[in-house]
Amino acid sequence: MPIQYPDKRVMRTKEKLSEVLLDLMEEKSIDEITITEIVKRADFNRGTFYAHYEKKEDLLEEIVEGMFEQLTEAIRKPYAGLSVVDFNEIPASSIILFDHFLENKRFYRLMMKPSTTYPFHTKMIKELNRLFREEFEFPITENASNIDIELFITYRIYGIIGIIQEWIESDFKNASAYMADQLIQIMKFYTPTINIKEKGH
Repeated sequence: MPIQYPDKRVMRTKEKLSEVLLDLMEEKSIDEITITEIVKRADFNRGTFYAHYEKKEDLLEEIVEGMFEQLTEAIRKPYAGLSVVDFNEIPASSIILFDHFLENKRFYRLMMKPSTTYPFHTKMIKELNRLFREEFEFPITENASNIDIELFITYRIYGIIGIIQEWIESDFKNASAYMADQLIQIMKFYTPTINIKEKGH
């Protein structure tokens, strides 16, 4: 059976609709946007829209899913063909996860701004959680054999998610190369003790 390639005209139409929807979402929430506005700004008719989507939310879901596919590729890139990742050997330059977020910062800024009504933040956390659980195993040493591995995995995964989330919310304050290097250093770091801060009076 021959390989089915996407129709280029369909791809261009969908790209234009996606671009217009994101432009409109910089001006108002998804709830306030109408299909009429989308097709008018895209210079299409309503029939063109309905040939691909039933409602505007379907278009947004497709945009989000496409971005998550790119995110998956960025996560997988450093360990393609490997069975073990040694953080003492892996170069920071191979971590392109932060490059992905920086290259798509307009999208992430838009989807995570406080005024958005679309639950992107929750979806992104669930997607990252699923990806990390499916892709990685986090081994623990013999002297830590009493640790619940599921809780340990949760701790590691949400630590990484927290780093990503705070970086996005800081408007990408640090360079992606810096963030990649810091992630590697943090993954190698171990703190058997913590200090208690003095409380002000």
